Amino acid sequence: MDGRAVRWKRHNDDRRKRIVDAAIGLIETDGVNVSLQAIGQAAGLSRSVVYRHFADRRELDLAIQADILDGLWAKLFPAMELTGSIRQIISRTVGAYVNWALEHPLLHQVADVDTAPNGSGPLQQGLDRVAERIKELILAAFELTGVEVSEIDKKAVDPLIYGLIGMVFGAVRRWVHLGEGIPDAEHLTEVVTEAVLAMIDTRTKAYGMAIDHDQPLEELLG
Repeated sequence: MDGRAVRWKRHNDDRRKRIVDAAIGLIETDGVNVSLQAIGQAAGLSRSVVYRHFADRRELDLAIQADILDGLWAKLFPAMELTGSIRQIISRTVGAYVNWALEHPLLHQVADVDTAPNGSGPLQQGLDRVAERIKELILAAFELTGVEVSEIDKKAVDPLIYGLIGMVFGAVRRWVHLGEGIPDAEHLTEVVTEAVLAMIDTRTKAYGMAIDHDQPLEELLG
């Protein structure tokens, strides 16, 4: 790619970001049903220029959602670092999500819908990354503790993880939708954390594993 092509690509990328940033700003202040004309005006660009950078409204909506979710994942993934106890990791992760949703309820509404066909959009891609990280931890725990788990049960880990993630997202979705702030974010985080721990206990006990939720993970896996 020659210098002119590099500069042109940078110019186009900057304009796409400008359009997406303008859309997100409008969603935060005006609500989720933002018109293309309003987005163009906020970005200082005409409607035709916006369409020069996005094939149609669906492509723009996907770009907006992807950018919003990047902001959410930037909060979640550091919280999921494997430091501290299982309770601390789960509480940290749930708390990061709850507080982000509290701060950005309208962005949460946009982020919480898979707008791509066949469930292949930014939301599903991000959930797949979250699920994969949890799955790696669970399978590593099986191996390190020497617990014998059948191949069928190992395969069952995947849908169970998605069920757990769905429970967390569903609880927070309903809480945001009600808009009452009751319980408060701290209490909701505590309740959801305990629910996740209860689900984990049910499965680990079935495998003969007794896990101390408050034991540092470094000791548990070491």
